[in-house]
Order: sequence, then structure tokens, then C-alpha cells
Amino acid sequence: MLTRILAVATALLAALVIHQYSRIGDFRLELADAQTNAVVQARLSLVNSMEGQGPEMQRAMTWLNDFYKAPDGLQRPEGLWIGAHPDFEGLSVWVFDVYLRHRLKGEPEEQARQAVVDAIKQSDEWRTKHGGVR
Repeated sequence: MLTRILAVATALLAALVIHQYSRIGDFRLELADAQTNAVVQARLSLVNSMEGQGPEMQRAMTWLNDFYKAPDGLQRPEGLWIGAHPDFEGLSVWVFDVYLRHRLKGEPEEQARQAVVDAIKQSDEWRTKHGGVR
């Protein structure tokens, strides 16, 4: 009799383990789907937040061009132009990696610009032109 009870209990536990293993597999698939969906939704949210930001980006690039020319900036007479073409590296780093990142965090334009200035002041070019002063 005891053997039967143990056999039934073992069978029930085995069925429970199999069921739980199956559920864990289902949860893993649901988690992977949720993560993929979250990335898509985050990118869509970012794209939607950028709608109508063209004028601001133009202001930021105009400001950056002026800062490049300024005596307290990088002192480049041509601003964001280098070798008869736009300074694509400067635009990508300062506008997209620094300015836009700060704006997307909710900081105002002026604060994002100050972050760009602070970052530029850490560059070798700025240090060279300003005698290593920070």
C-alpha cells in the first residue's frame, strides 16, 4: 500500500515537474517577445519625440558653428568646415552624441549646449588652442 502511495506521489511530482518545465519554457519565449517589443516601442517613441525638431537641430548646428569660430571656442575661422567639407565628425559627436542625448533626457536647450561646451573643453583641440586651460 505504501509503495502505491509513493508511486502515485512520484508520478504526480513528475507530472508537476514536466508541467513547470513547460511553463518556464513558455515564459522564456514570452520574455524574449516582450524584450523585442520593448526595443521596438522604445525606438518608435524616440522617433515620435523627434517629430518637428528640425528647427531646434538647425539652431543647435548654427550655435555649434558659431562656437567653433569663437575665441573661447575652437577658434576655427571656417567654423564647422574643415578641408572644404563639413566637419562630419564634429557634427556627429557634439550634436548627436552629446547635445541630442541631453535633450532626450529632458534637459533644456541651454543646458544641452553647456554639456557640449564642457565636452569640447575636454578635447585635445580645445586644450591646444587654449594652452591646456580647462
